[in-house]
Amino acid sequence: MWLVLLLVFGGGLALNLTPCVYPLIPITISFFGGRSQGSKGLMAANSLVYLGGLCLTYTVIGALIALTGQMLGQALTWPPVVLFVALILVVMAFSMFGLWEIRLPAGLNRVASANRSGILGTFVMGLTVGLLAAPCVGPFVVSLMTHVATVGRLDYGLLVFFVFSLGLGLPLTVLAFFSGSIAGLPGAGDWMVWVRRFFGVVLLIMALYVLKPVLGQAAFDWGLVAIGLAGAVYLGFFEKSGKGKFLAFKRIFAVIALMAVAVFGWFTLYPTFVSQPGASHAAWQAFSPAVLDKAAKENKPVVVDFAADWCMPCKQMDATVFSDQKVIKAMGDFVMVRADVTNGASPDLKPYAAKWRLRGVPTLIFLDSRGNWLKDLTIVGAVPKEVVLERLNRVRERSGG
Repeated sequence: MWLVLLLVFGGGLALNLTPCVYPLIPITISFFGGRSQGSKGLMAANSLVYLGGLCLTYTVIGALIALTGQMLGQALTWPPVVLFVALILVVMAFSMFGLWEIRLPAGLNRVASANRSGILGTFVMGLTVGLLAAPCVGPFVVSLMTHVATVGRLDYGLLVFFVFSLGLGLPLTVLAFFSGSIAGLPGAGDWMVWVRRFFGVVLLIMALYVLKPVLGQAAFDWGLVAIGLAGAVYLGFFEKSGKGKFLAFKRIFAVIALMAVAVFGWFTLYPTFVSQPGASHAAWQAFSPAVLDKAAKENKPVVVDFAADWCMPCKQMDATVFSDQKVIKAMGDFVMVRADVTNGASPDLKPYAAKWRLRGVPTLIFLDSRGNWLKDLTIVGAVPKEVVLERLNRVRERSGG
């Protein structure tokens, strides 16, 4: 999670260099410049209130997405929805490449740029200033919304969007505090266009990530290498902005990026060329109350896997987790039950789905050797094999094994 938060914070910082956000810097300096004659304490308070308004805007977005995460997360397991979200990200990526522009209505621009006085005015300025940056920030925010929806946790959604807003607003807040003593800023230019193109490549990678459950791991890895190579070559050699030192920077960036993609491709794709023996898969029993009763009588722990034929993350779990020999061995002393909800829950299954508070698929339910539901060990969504192995060990410990 810390890596995700670091990337989100870095993305917020980097967005300050895009053509839509960079103009907010002189706007911020102009807004606070007239207040620089007051005390440092008052200036600091105004700057923090400004940041608070900006953070509140995006944190509320994160909360709303997280609260609807169950619905959105379930929708994102359906291939047509996955394809639609990926298409939106591709369309926004092309807007970053300059094929078309996404603009706010003129009325919203006037509201966001209106001058206001007092602490309350500063707070309102912070609330609305993000609107001016929407054409560049919007695509990145959409990708974050997709990620938060798949997790579906309120605390996580709040944290991710708060960290993003900190990254976006921190440079503006620092400039607001020192607005009275800033002599000048680096001029806008072609380098900002290049930064926007860079975020276009990032959005294409995010679209590919959204498609991962549909494509599968192997296709995702090949696609990631292809986008990485094409993006590095385009940004370093074919993108026309900049000259002089910035042109040299672009070339160096391209070489480093190509080397990084080559290393990633070698360690990720090379094993696919090595012949592997056919992998066995976990052997599941069809769900029935009788199977659970028998397991309880025999003092055996149970794993219940809720899955569906249309669920892409379920197929991902089958391919990457339940075919792993360590996982198969760890489940050897468990009764393994699969509850198929492709056409909805059967009459026998419905009471158990309600009792176990089924939110979506895939979901793994764990019962101890006495048939008790271990609620805190429930797994929702696709997870790495390490998580499943850890839960299996904890079930075994609670069952006295």
